[in-house]
Order: sequence, then structure tokens, then C-alpha cells
Amino acid sequence: MNQSFQRARSPEHKEVRRRMILDAAERVLERDGFNDASLNAIAQEAGVVKSGLYRYFESREEILLELLVADLQAMVAEFADDVTGPIEVARLGEMMAEGFISHPRLCLLVSRMASVLEHNITGDTIRAIKRRLNACAEETAQTMCRAVPHWQEEEARRGVMMLYVLVSGLYPMANPPAHVRDVLCEVEFRDSAMEFEPTVRFAAQAMLRGIDAMARARVEAG
Repeated sequence: MNQSFQRARSPEHKEVRRRMILDAAERVLERDGFNDASLNAIAQEAGVVKSGLYRYFESREEILLELLVADLQAMVAEFADDVTGPIEVARLGEMMAEGFISHPRLCLLVSRMASVLEHNITGDTIRAIKRRLNACAEETAQTMCRAVPHWQEEEARRGVMMLYVLVSGLYPMANPPAHVRDVLCEVEFRDSAMEFEPTVRFAAQAMLRGIDAMARARVEAG
């Protein structure tokens, strides 16, 4: 452990320290899993004493929320780059599903947000996090409207929220603990097993087709 770790004095140095801690958290989360990504483990990986982390983050939950936001921002940027003009709704659903599939850590953190990550955190911090998440949702909705020009932004925002809720519930069901997974392999329970990739692809397309049907009905009604 690096006992010479010094408190950053300038905003630039503080950001370097924060990035170092976040990089350590990424490695711990990848190596040890969500439940074992403790503040102690992150501090050890970063080479600092645990008390040093509190100079930059108020809790483990804030650190993991920062990773969630960074992953979501990356996914949103990739989606915006891929949508260069109008596309079929089925293709839009496929693209959005693929975005989540290609960011499994984001899916994991989203699935733990309401039940774990929004606890042990102050109102000011979660307020700042929510603003960044809302900005991501707004950018995604605008991209969806570019892909399907007859959609209104409110319709697109509903689609974003529905996909978020889908992933938050589906991901843990499709990635159960080992002992649950063993039971689901038994013949009696195989029909209860969920596979994330095919299910999220099917559900994303079904939800967006439903929104599109309502949007078309609105347009036809004038």
C-alpha cells in the first residue's frame, strides 16, 4: 500500500486521484464481482488507506455510480454515432439492445441502482448523478427521434425508460447466483431460465414497435 499518498490540492490533481480510484474500482469489480467490490478492496487495489478514499468519494456507492454514468455516457455516444439517419424501428430496437449487451458492467450496475447504489449516499450527490443520467436519457431520446422522425420526444423518452426498466429487472434474472443457476439447469425448471441476449433483443423490438404503433396512430389522427 502506498502510504505516501498525499491529498490533492488542485482541481487537476484531485481529478487524477479520482481517476486512479475509479480505475482501481473497475479492476476490483471485474475481478471480484459486485458483492465483493468493497471500499476496503478498492482502497487496497488503489494503494491507499481507506480513509484516503473519503477525500474524493463519500461512499462505495458513489464510486460505483460514477462507473455506471461513465459506461452509460459511452453507450449513448456510440448509439448517437451509429444513427446517421432514419432507420426501421426493428433495427432501432436491435441497436439499442446491442448497446446494453456490449456493456455488461453497465447492465450489472443498472440492476443494482435502486436497491443498493442509491443508498448510503447524500441527496446532493444523487441529485448530481441523476442530472447526468437525465442528460444521457435526453440525448438518447433525441437520437431515437432522428432515427424515427415521426416520433415525438416524449414517445422516445418513454422508450428509453422502458428499456432501462427492462434491463434492470432482466439482467439479474439472467445472471443468478451459482446455486440458483444449477437448479435452473434441472429439467423441471429449464423453462424458467432466462437468457439475457435473446430476451433483451426480443423485448426491445417489441416495446419500440408498440411505441411506433401509438405514434403512427397519433399521426393518422392528425
